[in-house]
Amino acid sequence: MTDEQSQPRWDTKTKIVSWAAWAAATLFVLYQLATQNSIGAMKAAMGHDLSISMMEVGIVSATFLFVYAVMQLPAGMLLDRYQPRRLLPPAALGVAGAAWLLSISSGFWSAVAARALMGAFAAVAFPGAGLIARRRLPAKNFALAMGLIDLAFGAGAYFGEFGVSKLMAIQSWQDTMVDFAFVGVGISFICWLFIGSTSKRGQHASAEALSKPLRQSMAEVWSVQQVRLAAVTAAAMMAMLFGFGGLWDISLQEAFGYSLEQSNSFNTWIFIGVAIMPPFAGWAADKWRRRRPILLCGQAVSLLAVLIILILPAPAPSWFIAGTLLVLGLGIGTAVLTFPIACDAVSPANAGAAIGMVNAVAILSAGIFQVVPGLVFYFVSDSSLLIMQVVLGIFAVVMVIGSIATWKMTPCSVVPR
Repeated sequence: MTDEQSQPRWDTKTKIVSWAAWAAATLFVLYQLATQNSIGAMKAAMGHDLSISMMEVGIVSATFLFVYAVMQLPAGMLLDRYQPRRLLPPAALGVAGAAWLLSISSGFWSAVAARALMGAFAAVAFPGAGLIARRRLPAKNFALAMGLIDLAFGAGAYFGEFGVSKLMAIQSWQDTMVDFAFVGVGISFICWLFIGSTSKRGQHASAEALSKPLRQSMAEVWSVQQVRLAAVTAAAMMAMLFGFGGLWDISLQEAFGYSLEQSNSFNTWIFIGVAIMPPFAGWAADKWRRRRPILLCGQAVSLLAVLIILILPAPAPSWFIAGTLLVLGLGIGTAVLTFPIACDAVSPANAGAAIGMVNAVAILSAGIFQVVPGLVFYFVSDSSLLIMQVVLGIFAVVMVIGSIATWKMTPCSVVPR
């Protein structure tokens, strides 16, 4: 049974119930990102209270991301089998419990354990929201729904840093984590209340997934070339976002002669672009019934923007730097289409696993490319502007590789009406 054959009848009640289920799951995604990113605003206070170094605080923070990435594929396969309505409410409770454990942690290892648990439970959020969009919403709205999930992703990340920094002015980081624990309980209740039973196509897909072992499902997903290519493309664009945009562009702007404050200000424009683009990219992909051409255009724009930033003569006008970084973010924002591309290529029984696999590869790539340039600078013992421009050229190479992967995708990926 295909997605199109198992589409429900879209009366008003069905639409409201389906979009409410999607909204509840997407709220979990926003909460997950806020909890994940909150440590950035709390790191100084946490380091002082736990008597740990900033390097150890960094390890505590990174533990979440590593566990989250590793758990993406298992989470996706479990969601395929047991349905989001059974997994998302307890997962939200798990994140809330981990936030409470972090609030009472007394040292490095207890904080690491709490963040690891948080990452494991949070891993269900994004593929869960994506699978609800796939099973409960019209196929013609799937890319748009994924784009809106990405928007919530960005909003959560913003609140996790900016919002928590405001909370830290009036309370301790432990109290902030307790607040997050209470919010997580509320998110769990909202998911339980609104997600409800899945559609007939979801029931059929879950039954099919349960009929085979996890190893077979993983092999089936990875054997699909379109999924592998989508994973490579997502890996390239997330390396650009979190490796270049999340870390090394700030150092590059400082090497050009700008202050740290100016460099941070410039860099925020990348993330503004990434937050703006996904809903528009998803809407366009659904409207024009094409995904690959939009993704290719986004990669071309990203490649051109990063080349301009790398070879820009200093000093350039501030508006030009900010504008170019905004364009870079807008291009990267089309990466959301890698998830619909992967889902289009697998059976409905493997949609969650496909989302999890693409996301896992993308996140691991992001972590790797935050580290690689630093290792190069360490071994060459030089971080002058010229050396930095040459070394960071690796991100342009990565984007070319991602573009080749997108070009090799099946060109006639058509969205059903």
